[in-house]
Amino acid sequence: MTSFLGHEKQQRIFRQAFDKSTLHHAWILAGDQGLGKAGFAEQAAKFLLDANHDPDHFSKQVDNQTSHLMAAGSHPDFRILKRGPKGDKEEKKARDHGLDSLEEQELARNIKIAQVRLLQPLFNSQPSISSYRVVVIDAIDDLERSGANALLKNLEEPPKNTIFLLVSHTPERLLPTIRSRCQVLRFDPLDDEQMQQLLREKAPKLDEVEIAALVAAGEGSPGRALRFVDAGLAELDDIAKAIMRSGDNNNALKTDLARKLSLKAATPRYQAFIERVPNLMAQHIKSSDQSDKIRQIDCWREASDLAAMAVPKALDSQSVVFRLSSLMGSLAQSDRRA
Repeated sequence: MTSFLGHEKQQRIFRQAFDKSTLHHAWILAGDQGLGKAGFAEQAAKFLLDANHDPDHFSKQVDNQTSHLMAAGSHPDFRILKRGPKGDKEEKKARDHGLDSLEEQELARNIKIAQVRLLQPLFNSQPSISSYRVVVIDAIDDLERSGANALLKNLEEPPKNTIFLLVSHTPERLLPTIRSRCQVLRFDPLDDEQMQQLLREKAPKLDEVEIAALVAAGEGSPGRALRFVDAGLAELDDIAKAIMRSGDNNNALKTDLARKLSLKAATPRYQAFIERVPNLMAQHIKSSDQSDKIRQIDCWREASDLAAMAVPKALDSQSVVFRLSSLMGSLAQSDRRA
């Protein structure tokens, strides 16, 4: 879970509602992916389930029974719904190493209606050891349509002392009937100073050059930046920018980069690179004072499409890297022709 650094406003709104006894029964935690919404939901759940409702749950780790039970997945008044394993092989891996050990491609596409139905025993009884029951859905965007309709019944007639915390990256796509029954709490990107502070805390071995590269790549999203920690992003950024400046006409940089990132051990770096390229190209185009913008934008569009389909379609990594590098190089060629 990511830190809540920078989300003091959201903490204040939630706590004020609690203190005034006006806490809504369902909250949509809305914002871009990686901002810390799931972490906020976890800490809000700890706050509600704690017998003393200790506000320290929002700012630091509290070592008490509530935290221990939630960490063990055995708190009787807490449930979290997430996408489960895709198949039997992935389910065994999840049992052995935990659900968080699964990669994106090992998870089911949706949160199933069966997972929503498993909440009913919780609603049919009184809270066991807490004054509240808390249900977190991370993310409700992943809930299949039949599951959303099943959940809607609980939101329309909420069980007493039950709070729903619904993480959403695209709240505008949720059923209007669900949105209308929830209070929306919006999360904003962190500023550069907050991102730097968080990265120094979470990855203390990074140097300042690496932190600067991660801050730029994260674009205010700590979760996004932290995914790139082990990717050597500063080096990849330097190579990409060199290609865009020079065009790399002899293909030396492109070929070397494609070779390095096609190795199986380089998979995290490869994924970081293809995700980063469209943003780097967009920054280059914005800063360019040349007139050939239409061609540059066409190159950026092709790179964005290729980056988006590369992993889902299992495209050859070496070919993908070389083509993306060529598209970056064409920006320099465009600049020289103008």
